[in-house]
Amino acid sequence: MFVKSYKITEPKCFEIFVEDIEEDKVLVRPEYLAICKADIRYYLGNRDRNTLKRKFPMSLVHEGIGIVARDKSGKFSSGQRVVMIPCEKAECDGSKCDVCVRTYNYLSDNYCPKSKFRSSNADGFSKEMINIDGSYLLPIPDEIGEEAVFAELISVGCCAMRRAGLWERKPQEISVWGDGIMGYIIALVARFGLGAKVNVIGINRDKLKKFSFAETFLATDIDCLPKTSACIEAVGGNNSAIAINQAIDSCFSGGTIVLCGVAGENAPINTRLVLEKGLSLLGSTRSDISDFEKAIELLTIPEFREKILALVEGVDVVDDIRKYYEVFETASRSDSLGKRIIKLVF
Repeated sequence: MFVKSYKITEPKCFEIFVEDIEEDKVLVRPEYLAICKADIRYYLGNRDRNTLKRKFPMSLVHEGIGIVARDKSGKFSSGQRVVMIPCEKAECDGSKCDVCVRTYNYLSDNYCPKSKFRSSNADGFSKEMINIDGSYLLPIPDEIGEEAVFAELISVGCCAMRRAGLWERKPQEISVWGDGIMGYIIALVARFGLGAKVNVIGINRDKLKKFSFAETFLATDIDCLPKTSACIEAVGGNNSAIAINQAIDSCFSGGTIVLCGVAGENAPINTRLVLEKGLSLLGSTRSDISDFEKAIELLTIPEFREKILALVEGVDVVDDIRKYYEVFETASRSDSLGKRIIKLVF
């Protein structure tokens, strides 16, 4: 089957490709997509030249939901709405690796260096049609609309909780550094998934006002920052180091700090205090299928879904490459808490 796709071939340059795709799995037509910061880094060329040369041309976007066109297995029906999971495990048994991540039940295939992750080392969802294994699709309940496009981001929050063992420990209080969309969603997961009291530390007063479900603090009010045993950094960029060190200062001895932000540069951190307090630092980013299942479960909670809907700043119908350029250019300049969603039409 021949299908069209948008691919980035160099920074700020998209081209239309026509590809012949297989039809041996589930054919899904991507419908709603959301652009993330990783997509914008590729769009702006904010990666080293060798990385870009190795990855281009590539279809972008890994946050998406679609409509099933055909499934020969009968598991999914034509017209069924599904969340598309961007990570696909490597087709290997692990025998050729020095250490296989599958030996660690808390990592699984999404941390395998040979796995494929869409819009990173494999084509993303900016396509007319994709051929995808049914195990990477999850049905969307009828009560959930286009806000299901945030399932991937929500799953990353669920992954952070799982990796830190917070689902089992159920801490009464969690502190989250970051007043952007990732911080917002992680805080939501902590509040509605764990039922915890949530503290959010940020630098933007206007954004913090939107965290109505949490207690908020300005990062500059150092003496007022709360003390907890569970801290999550979701800042990223050039302010990562400040956030991580504040979390180290604020975390009780023996506590856990989860790092979810991508630092702009190597972040200098106070290792002396990490050692003195016996803190655990762990990194968490790509989620797995169980995290997506938890994300969809959370989306069925009306109040949680209402808070996610508040992130939708509008829907842009993209039916030609000019409009595709426009949505990326708008996203690259945006500093708002929410996102504009793409409705893809070929």
